[in-house]
Amino acid sequence: MLTTSEQTRQCVPYALDDFETVCPWCIADGSAHEKLGLEFTDRESIGGGEWESVSGEIVDEVAFRTPGFSGWQQERWFTHCGDAAEFLGPMGKEQLEQVGPEAVEVVRLESGYEAKEWANYYNSLNLRTGPATAYLFKCCHCGKLGGYSDSH
Repeated sequence: MLTTSEQTRQCVPYALDDFETVCPWCIADGSAHEKLGLEFTDRESIGGGEWESVSGEIVDEVAFRTPGFSGWQQERWFTHCGDAAEFLGPMGKEQLEQVGPEAVEVVRLESGYEAKEWANYYNSLNLRTGPATAYLFKCCHCGKLGGYSDSH
């Protein structure tokens, strides 16, 4: 799993201008968004769909005051218990197995693959070199895991 500093380094804000670095305290207090117009996660990809919808205040907290992450496709943020979940990090097969069978099952169910397709896809999950990556979250209230995977 990624440390907070590793997550902050992977954070890619959306803005009209390019920024090489953004102060983590300015992300957390919202001043990076207020002063520079930075958005760290697309508001439309936070919860909703097959995941719970959450309040606008929670969406703003994730979008404007939480370091985001880069995925192969459009990033999504898992929600549960009426709140945004903790991002555990991008993961390959090895990292999912370290977290445990529940993590593997979350990604399998979300993928929609069955048997042989799942086996091939699961083996392709590699954090560094694979064509697919999983993104895992944990509910801050009940501990339920959630997430998804995508590929290039």
